[in-house]
Amino acid sequence: MGKFDLNLSTRPFKPYRAANLGLFVVLLVLIAVSVAQVYSYQKYSGLAAATREEEGMKRAEADSLRQTMQELNADMKKNNATSKLKEVELLNQLLLRKSFSWTRLLANLERITPDNARLISLRPFIDDHGTGMNIDVRGRSFNDATQFLQALENAKVFSSVVLAEEQKKSAAGDVEFTLSAYYAEKGAK
Repeated sequence: MGKFDLNLSTRPFKPYRAANLGLFVVLLVLIAVSVAQVYSYQKYSGLAAATREEEGMKRAEADSLRQTMQELNADMKKNNATSKLKEVELLNQLLLRKSFSWTRLLANLERITPDNARLISLRPFIDDHGTGMNIDVRGRSFNDATQFLQALENAKVFSSVVLAEEQKKSAAGDVEFTLSAYYAEKGAK
C-alpha cells in the first residue's frame, strides 16, 4: 500500500492570508468600479433623455418659425413688397446723387488735368462699387492723354482708372480718349 500522509497537524499551514486579503481588496475595487459605472450610466442616461426631449422641443420650435417665415414671405409677395423695395432702392440712389459734391469733383479734376488736355464730357454712374465717372478727354497728342491718365491714377480720390477707348479726331492730330474711374469723395481735399 502506498504511503498516505493523513495527519494534517504535522504539516504547517501555508500563508494563504496575504493572497486572500489581496483578492478581497481587488474584489472591493471591482465592486466600487461597478457601482460607479452603474451610477454614471443612470446619470448620463437621464441627461441624454433630457437632451433628447429638449432637442424635440427645439425642432418643433424651429419648424414653427420656418412655417411663420414662409407665411410672412408669402404675405410680402402678395403685398408687392418687391416693388416697395425697388422704390426704397431708387430713393437711396437719389439721396446718394443729391449728396454728391460736384464742386469738389470739378476742383479735383481741375487740379490734376494737364495744360494740353481738355475735358469734353463727364458722366457719373453709381453701381455696387461706388460712384464712378465716365470721362471723355481731348489732348493734342497721345502724350497729353497719358499724362492725364497717370494724374488720375496717382490722385488719391480716383481708383480703378481704366482707359476704354482712344482715337484720333482731327487732321491736326488731336487725340480723344474715354476712360472710367471710381471717385472716392472721402479722400478728396
